[in-house]
Amino acid sequence: MAKPNPKGRAKKPRKTLASSTAKRAKQMVRPDAAGRQQMIAEAAYYIAEERNFTAGNEVADWLQAERDIDARLAAQ
Repeated sequence: MAKPNPKGRAKKPRKTLASSTAKRAKQMVRPDAAGRQQMIAEAAYYIAEERNFTAGNEVADWLQAERDIDARLAAQ
């Protein structure tokens, strides 16, 4: 149980991890070309993982990842 505030004022809420993470996300800078490439590669990997790494769709996965990452970067 929390101790009562002796001055009778409501305590100021602490910053949560989620709020500080959201604040940092707003301050993120756009990645350089190598950073964008890395983001796309990771996204393409997860897209391929969702379809159990079935061969033959690598280019489609990469193009989908590019669209997804570029849309996220444009929204910043």
